[in-house]
Amino acid sequence: MTLTACGIRPTSILTGAEAPTVSSHTLTIYLVTPQRDGLVRRTRDYTGTVDITTAMNVLLAGLTDEEKKLGLVTELPTTNDKAVAVLNVIVMPEGIEPPTSKWAVFQVHCTALASRAKVAGVESLPDENCP
Repeated sequence: MTLTACGIRPTSILTGAEAPTVSSHTLTIYLVTPQRDGLVRRTRDYTGTVDITTAMNVLLAGLTDEEKKLGLVTELPTTNDKAVAVLNVIVMPEGIEPPTSKWAVFQVHCTALASRAKVAGVESLPDENCP
């Protein structure tokens, strides 16, 4: 029996740095139709750490260029200030009043429901209001 080898000598195991990781998620937010007669479910890719406030902060950051071109609107004020979580309740950023219009309430409720959270100052609504 004959054995051959390719001529490469064995080496010890070479270790390298940790492999890079990226955490990518799809978030669901709700915007108002151009006719202001209903909600539209929108998904956005989000890279980074996600907690129960992330979807709400994405909603409060405003519309993307694509959403503006589609004529979608939001009845919530746009802000870069962040909502915070206290246990399983989202507290809106300081200076942002609880929503009062029907569609603003639905936007917040449905976005929170999609992220399995509750929002302080927003009453629970039946799930059939969320498309």
